Amino acid sequence: MIRGDFSFDKKFVPEQHTTKGGFSAEEKVHVTFIDDYNSVHLVKHYSKVSCSDIYKKIEKGESIDLNECYVQNFSLTALREELGLGNNEFIDIKGINASDSFFEADDTVDFSYARISDTVNFESCFFGNGNVSFYQAQFQDCRVNFSKSFLGKGHTIFQYVKFGKGGKSFDKLSNVGNLSFINSDFGDGKLSFKEVAFGSGVIEFHFSRFGNSDISFDKSVFEGKRVDFRKCEFRDGKKDFRRVDFGNAHINFDESEFGKGKINFRRSIFGDGPVSFELCNFKNEEVLFQGAEFGSGNLSFKGAKAGKISFNTCQLNNYIDFRFESCKTLDLSDTIVRDVVDFKKGKYPVLIDKLNLINVRNLGKLILEWDENNLENAIASQSCTLKEKADQFRLLKEDFGSSGQYEDEDKAYVTFKRYELKYLHEQRIAEGGLKKILAYPMKWSNQLVFDKMGVYATDPARVLLSMIVTYVLFSLVYLGMIHLQLGELRPGFDPPEDLSTFAVSFYHSAITFLTIGYGDYAPWGAIRFVSSLEGFVGLFLMSYFTVAFVRKILR
Repeated sequence: MIRGDFSFDKKFVPEQHTTKGGFSAEEKVHVTFIDDYNSVHLVKHYSKVSCSDIYKKIEKGESIDLNECYVQNFSLTALREELGLGNNEFIDIKGINASDSFFEADDTVDFSYARISDTVNFESCFFGNGNVSFYQAQFQDCRVNFSKSFLGKGHTIFQYVKFGKGGKSFDKLSNVGNLSFINSDFGDGKLSFKEVAFGSGVIEFHFSRFGNSDISFDKSVFEGKRVDFRKCEFRDGKKDFRRVDFGNAHINFDESEFGKGKINFRRSIFGDGPVSFELCNFKNEEVLFQGAEFGSGNLSFKGAKAGKISFNTCQLNNYIDFRFESCKTLDLSDTIVRDVVDFKKGKYPVLIDKLNLINVRNLGKLILEWDENNLENAIASQSCTLKEKADQFRLLKEDFGSSGQYEDEDKAYVTFKRYELKYLHEQRIAEGGLKKILAYPMKWSNQLVFDKMGVYATDPARVLLSMIVTYVLFSLVYLGMIHLQLGELRPGFDPPEDLSTFAVSFYHSAITFLTIGYGDYAPWGAIRFVSSLEGFVGLFLMSYFTVAFVRKILR
């Protein structure tokens, strides 16, 4: 099998014989293939067949067997001229077997407007360094095999080719020049480009239509500057791009449509060229990039629609535009973020129902907004543990803090603490014993003091309101205890000031709450214990207010 860029030498040796396909040949052609290091890679022997003999079989409607044949300047355009046909008229060929053959032309090996109804076999076929054209060819419901074939430095054209329902194999094909499948219709039937070496030329599939069948580019390698799948139509069936090496090419899937079936880019390698899936419609299908490697080229899904997209265990070294028009689940779990990941609304609304940030190591920047990206629901709706949800909100809190989005930081922090409390409550219950008994009082007290009264020190106004409510409640407690004769508030001077019990209760409560302690009214009886408690609560809430207020001011 010939892979990569090769040169070759030919030697013509007179030898009359008949080929296996029934052609009379007068020469043998010995071709020596030489690799990039000027080493002999392979020597093959072919029978030289004249094009006129091939044309006669085509005219008779016979199948053509060119196995191990050398064919020079084959041209269906020349045959049309010979038959007086128009340039765009089809020539019917029953079937062609050209495995292990060698085609060469001064200009173009021309199969344009061929209509082949039976087997199409170009396995291990070598096309020289001229152009190759299958323009507008029709491969009817038959198997098409180009596996292990070699396409040279020229431009190989499969534009507007129509494939039937049979299987199509380009496995282990080696291409050096430009390769174009623009506007091709691959029809139904399995399509395979496994382990193809696409070489350094431009690879174009845009506007192509893929049928209701599985498609595989597994382990293929692209070495050129551009790989174009724009506006392709992928119908139902799996789309397999696993372990593909895209090199540093510009990869473009813009505006492509995908039918039912998983789209798989797992462990593929993307280099320093830009990669674009803008305005793609993946519908509700799963798109997998698990374990894929990314270089410095930008990656964009702007305006795309998707079901679930997974970047699990990837290292994201590049700017990534995740401004989906709609996405049910975006999985970034176990990723390492080293650059900017952009979720911020632009021209299109950004709708991501579930955002998985479990175990993300953020060494770069996430461009998000709490409300606009509906982050609380995007994480809370996940099927994961309370601890994993808490950790994701903590990650967002840290990211918002580093970018100065302090209001969003507060929202993320509060949500983190609430999920952390739920997680700790679960842990205490699971441990059983005394911890299980105390779990509920601890949960309720935490919720009351830290959440309800101060929103975890993020809302000074809430703390201030809590202070006022607490002060009023203690004042009413004093008033009730005095009326029930459970204690007294005795004046510390003589004669006592003429104040009502109501005024004394509220005054003493204020002095005690603020820990001023003038001593003009002293608690007696059971009120002493309530006053001690209020002094502690007042000191705590004043400190709580100071923390929340200063935190706001400093930011």
